Amino acid sequence: MGALVFYPALRVGFLGDFAGDLWGSQGHWLNFAAYQWNSYLPAMVLYSGLYKIFHLSPLPYQVVHLSLIIINAWLVYILAQGLKLKPWQCWVAGLMALFNSAGFEAYYWLSTIPKTLATSFGLIALIFLNRFRQQGALVWGWGYLTMVTLGFAMESTGLILPLLGLILDTYLRPWRVSGQEKTSLLSGLRLHLWAFGLAGSFFLMRYLLGIKPYAENLPIFSKVITFFRSILATFFHGLQDYLWLAVKGIPLTAGILISLLSIILLLAIHVKQGEERKRFITLLLLWVAACLPHTIGSHFHSRYLYFPGIFAALVLADLLGSFRLRVYARNFTWLLISLTLIGYLTFDFYAFRKTLSSYLIATQIYDAGIKKIRTYLPEMPNGTRLVLVDFPDCINMPYNGHPGYRNYYPVLVYRNALPFQLMLLYREQNVSVTFLRLSPSNDGSFSPLGTPSSPEQLAKLLAAPQTVICRYLPGNPEQFVIARGASTGAVSILK
Repeated sequence: MGALVFYPALRVGFLGDFAGDLWGSQGHWLNFAAYQWNSYLPAMVLYSGLYKIFHLSPLPYQVVHLSLIIINAWLVYILAQGLKLKPWQCWVAGLMALFNSAGFEAYYWLSTIPKTLATSFGLIALIFLNRFRQQGALVWGWGYLTMVTLGFAMESTGLILPLLGLILDTYLRPWRVSGQEKTSLLSGLRLHLWAFGLAGSFFLMRYLLGIKPYAENLPIFSKVITFFRSILATFFHGLQDYLWLAVKGIPLTAGILISLLSIILLLAIHVKQGEERKRFITLLLLWVAACLPHTIGSHFHSRYLYFPGIFAALVLADLLGSFRLRVYARNFTWLLISLTLIGYLTFDFYAFRKTLSSYLIATQIYDAGIKKIRTYLPEMPNGTRLVLVDFPDCINMPYNGHPGYRNYYPVLVYRNALPFQLMLLYREQNVSVTFLRLSPSNDGSFSPLGTPSSPEQLAKLLAAPQTVICRYLPGNPEQFVIARGASTGAVSILK
């Protein structure tokens, strides 16, 4: 199902940070002071290895990333089995994890490989922890610590893994011996002391290497908003983005959805009894904890929702099991569960297709610009200065919301991208790239890169023989004009 749904995303090409990630992996791996938030060394090694095999062909990278997404859904299925969810709930958890947050991970096919892989390590760690408590074999305990360490190293999200392990183990650890004597509060915590010790050592190592702190200095209120937006987006799979356009009020819609979610969760806790209630509360705590890394350290963005969405999938699967406890009409409960699942998946597929169209337009613009430059300059003569005019930083795609209510979300195109891809394409030549803009900073359809310029300033640049100017004309993804300085056709750049 993952391959059938996500295969159209294989047409998304280089955008945003992708080329920069590959260029950065070609050297300077140990320049830790330049890193932000992550240690990046494992990611750089991974990118470098992939680049040596696949070069600048996007498809193999996309297949690798899509495979990781599908593997993570399978790992969620295995974790659900270990937590003794019913077989149909395990399948639901896997499907919800596969398509969580409307499949945004499918678009970021290179830059989010570390996040997707860190999620894999986190899920394997929790599976190993579960088996360690079930079987008692030390190999699973060592496996847990190894996976936690790999999660730290791969992506800063992994720093939350010791807390996730402690939350899960609070549910898993036996609290009575032979059904009579209670164990002590600290029994079985040695494993977690090691895990938190490793996390502390990693923090110290980051400080000594000069890696910048993960946290952004955002107001507390902004962090609270980020937290609740993350909870709503991962539970309702992005539905609130469409709802508050129709309601014309983000606070009102958010208040309604938070109230609805609170009622649903409280009713589920009331309906469940004994071990099922403990398991459900544990999954809720895992979900909340998984929202903390980007809540504390960053801001709200769709690509940050993948990790907490994994645990929201388990909550949803366990929640659907509550329908079976107190409702007596067997056929009606299965109909309710089926309609709920169909509703989630239908909206996920719809949102994926709508968002994918925007990324494909951005890819078309990006590829057309690269093709224009490569056709005009098959080789880059030494001393050539490439001036790019009105190249879009991002395109602003409208939501299909309430009539007359304008709202846009940006899809990155050339930000942090084109100079690095040109350096990879012209490996032996010195590439000098300058971004200028003649168009307004934001005309509603796209936001151009570069410092403001004027036709007169551009005319002066055209007089230099070593200057090549390429301009993007919005409205048609293929519409680029290019000319060499001092040439007779250069005046077309100014029109």
